[in-house]
Amino acid sequence: PLTLEEVRLLVELFYLPYHHGPLAQHLLEHFRWLRANSLSVGVPATEDACGGTRWRDRAQSFQLLCTQMCRLHSRFVSSAGRALLYDLHPYLWDIRNMLLAASAFVLWLGCQSITAPILMGRDAEPWARRGGLFGELQALLPVGNSCDLFYHPPPLFPSSQLYLLRPLLPLDK
Repeated sequence: PLTLEEVRLLVELFYLPYHHGPLAQHLLEHFRWLRANSLSVGVPATEDACGGTRWRDRAQSFQLLCTQMCRLHSRFVSSAGRALLYDLHPYLWDIRNMLLAASAFVLWLGCQSITAPILMGRDAEPWARRGGLFGELQALLPVGNSCDLFYHPPPLFPSSQLYLLRPLLPLDK
């Protein structure tokens, strides 16, 4: 069964319309700050080199929050009752996939060594974005009108089966 902390996290992800729970709000604030301050990461070290260190600390904190929320999806799939699972799984699936994309974007921002701004392209049409935490995270990613990138329908039969992808090694041949 889910722990009390995991249930609290689940509730905070889908708190109220147009309002997020404290932890989801914290996640959004981290993501906004990381996106806005990513240029300080690639700047050469100066006397006050705390900008890059601070950015990396917040990025690590953001990654931990994303991992915690993705772990919630796995735990929910393996422990929830079937009726509840089929009702909530599409929403958890969407949030999980969006957090994986946001997490990858933050990792990419951390690898940048240029100081040029990220070109965001045009804003998406209002009806192309979804609401809630998913929509707010999506709006912060540099995808422009390519909102269909995030449409990955959940599997018909939720599974807790995990796969580990690794590179092809010489021993595999």
